[in-house]
Amino acid sequence: MSKTLHGHIDVVVGDVTYELRPTLAAVRAIESRLNGLRGASAALHAVSVDAAAIVIAAGANLAVDKTEGLPEAVWQHGVAELTPRLIEFLGALYNPRGGKLGK
Repeated sequence: MSKTLHGHIDVVVGDVTYELRPTLAAVRAIESRLNGLRGASAALHAVSVDAAAIVIAAGANLAVDKTEGLPEAVWQHGVAELTPRLIEFLGALYNPRGGKLGK
């Protein structure tokens, strides 16, 4: 697998697919809103609708005006269903280079 795709995760919320990419901008956005990646992990383990929306918005690099209805969409979709994929994405943020050598 190419390292350029390491950590890219597609998350479907309702009828919208968000491609989450592990970037420094995503890390910084999550850290500033959820008290670091550890805080984000704790919030996701608590199945927080707002935390899920923040992680999706940061990973998809959404502009603020594109996030207004995201918490509602996350709640309607079912935050418990989204949480495992979002925790997987946080894992990619903790280790952006991946565990294996790329091609």
